[in-house]
Amino acid sequence: MLTAEELKSIIESGEGYNAEFKVRVPNKVKELTEEVCAFANAAGGVLVIGVDDGNTIHGVSIDNSKRSAIQNSLNDINPHIYCPIYSLVVEDKEVWIIEVISGPQKPYTLSGAIYVRQGPNSQKITSVEQMRDFFQQADRIYFDEGSCKEFDVEKDMDDTNFDEFRITAGLSRAVSREQIIRNLKLTLPDGTFKNGAVLFFGSSPDIFFEKAVIRCVAFERTNKTQIIDDKVYGGPLMQQFHQAMHWLKGKLNVRYEIEGSGPRNEI
Repeated sequence: MLTAEELKSIIESGEGYNAEFKVRVPNKVKELTEEVCAFANAAGGVLVIGVDDGNTIHGVSIDNSKRSAIQNSLNDINPHIYCPIYSLVVEDKEVWIIEVISGPQKPYTLSGAIYVRQGPNSQKITSVEQMRDFFQQADRIYFDEGSCKEFDVEKDMDDTNFDEFRITAGLSRAVSREQIIRNLKLTLPDGTFKNGAVLFFGSSPDIFFEKAVIRCVAFERTNKTQIIDDKVYGGPLMQQFHQAMHWLKGKLNVRYEIEGSGPRNEI
């Protein structure tokens, strides 16, 4: 469940791929279910009732009868997906939330139709081409959550990188590595590591994913015909990032200007 502060932050950020606002429960409750179905087919999201499109909190009251109608409508999604429905008070107004996870059994359908999230909007897939595109895109959209069955935590984990993460995150050494792995949900129910976890904590992610490296190239001029430096950085994702940024900063031309007795300006 979200906290009031987390919900307020979502409202201030506005609608988007993972957030949809409704100022009230629509007359056709199925409209809410369509949004939920779309979130389940995407990366999950939050449906907030009591907030308008302009991010203004109006508040809404949902009695047991309406809540039952919403729940009954959600039960029409096939396969069934559990979505908690609850209320929070934000700025002294009651707001209702439906939380939706990224469904593990995609595609989810409603009355035989597939709904998907396109940017800040939900869309019903009607053509064969759209359905084909949806299934082709699915592996890419949910790559981080996919299973990397070949990853062996004892052999392939970068222990030094994991310890650096522990320090940066302020985690006590009293918390075991296994507990951190559970808390961060780095593994699937069968115990295999997720692709995203391999990218962040594997010593050599490119063993499992050929393109999991950063390549930095510097050219002599803007026509890109003569390469003067070419580096490929592998290893855990954050290590790649820091190495690439260090390389990039080493290529920047920097000069300083001092006007009068003022501080120097770095350009």
